[in-house]
Amino acid sequence: MVLITAGVAVYYILPKSWQWVELLLLSLIFYYFAATPYTIIYMVISTVIAYISTVWMSKLKAANRKPGLPLTITIAALALNILMWFVLKGREFWLPVARNMSWTSLVSMRLIAALGMGYYTLQVLGYIIDNYWGNVAPQRNPLKLFLFVIYFPQLTTGPISRYSQLETLYEKHKFQYQNIAFGAQRILWGFVKKIVLAERVGIIVSAITGNPELYQGFYSWIAILLYPLQMYADFSGCMDIVLGVSELFGIKLAENFRNPFFARTSQEFWQRWHITLGTWAKDYVLYPLLKSGIMVKFGKLTRKKFGRKTGKFLVNLVGMFVLWMVMGIWHGGYQYIVGVSLWYWVVLMLGDLLSPLFTKITGKLNMKTDSFGWHFFQSGRTYLIYAIGATFFNVGISGGLALLQDAGRVIVEKGYANLWIFFDHSILNLGITYVDINIIIFAVILLVLVAVLREKYGYARTWISNQSFLFRWGIWLGLFVFVLIWGKYGPGYDAAEFIYQGF
Repeated sequence: MVLITAGVAVYYILPKSWQWVELLLLSLIFYYFAATPYTIIYMVISTVIAYISTVWMSKLKAANRKPGLPLTITIAALALNILMWFVLKGREFWLPVARNMSWTSLVSMRLIAALGMGYYTLQVLGYIIDNYWGNVAPQRNPLKLFLFVIYFPQLTTGPISRYSQLETLYEKHKFQYQNIAFGAQRILWGFVKKIVLAERVGIIVSAITGNPELYQGFYSWIAILLYPLQMYADFSGCMDIVLGVSELFGIKLAENFRNPFFARTSQEFWQRWHITLGTWAKDYVLYPLLKSGIMVKFGKLTRKKFGRKTGKFLVNLVGMFVLWMVMGIWHGGYQYIVGVSLWYWVVLMLGDLLSPLFTKITGKLNMKTDSFGWHFFQSGRTYLIYAIGATFFNVGISGGLALLQDAGRVIVEKGYANLWIFFDHSILNLGITYVDINIIIFAVILLVLVAVLREKYGYARTWISNQSFLFRWGIWLGLFVFVLIWGKYGPGYDAAEFIYQGF
């Protein structure tokens, strides 16, 4: 925070034309202290590939020479970046093959990926594709392009930005009190989520999943249902900090969350959760795939053979499979393919297939589908669906199956098991106190209130800014004291660590 505070002060003192240079220097300093310094070479290589390929394409198009070459250059540039990601971040996919082939030199290599490699690689891929499509002009200054790749607030956990969104990096920014106020407020709210809530919930989840022989029965359900809360508070809390820091410099990044647990369907959930990953995959994977010649032919064939409705469903089935596989592989492990790709592909396709039946059933039963009760049920169902998939995300494939199996056994064999853990004090064996439980409940209530305000006003801080001076400052000072006193600090705690940092 000292680096950021000093950086913001210098940023607005500098001549406006030098502001982007300071952002680049801050990013380099941040990377030096936050990552393994030499791994920055991978980011430099990605930047060089993107720079050479896009400038070369631009010259070829301007000269109207060799019309097929720009596509070849694009494919080569994309392939090189994907290969670099696969070797460094996708080790789980190729390492078993290397072991089976007795490639000992390859297996023994210590390959360390660059910080935020999953995020900046997608940004670079999007930039190259957008240049080929003519959506953006190539950046002629390689240092400015490097800033787009390494911009420090988003480097740790995203969001995955488009070049067209981040061209504001190079603009001249005047000092505005609102940017400082809103940025600081968002950082503070991120600390509430991360330090106060996520860290406490994480203690409970880790204790249960780390000792499956000791904590069974109802404990399994606690771990399954609390992990999505932990992940949301951790990941979205990081996003609040990231977006707040960037806003201090007058640069607005894309939103990555929009009250995902208010979603009534799994499809809507993914329009609200990790938004930039979903939109990236749709724009650069799904839509180009559906427009490709092979998929157009497949669509005509299936419509001719099975009818228009079934043919359309089969095309969507294939397209969504590819989309979800890309999203699962991007996370870098087989448990993510199971918990993200296959799970949600099946859920969404079944939902699409059975939607007419569900509509007919609710109509026959005269259910009030526009009522609060029905919407609450839908949101709870969506939360549970995500919790099941996230279990594999949390403890792997075998651990997830064991946890879900034990949770299922609770329902079938002993539905009341362990229900008294909150009253016989055995819940305290998980490493928390009743004070911690009360703080978790209070923080969740705050989360819900802020979410309601955001649904109604766009941002809770927009509503707060329209209140009286004493009320506004009471809220922000109260949150500051809340974090200061009840933040979960202690041995082993690292505020810089986030669940999604590893990607």
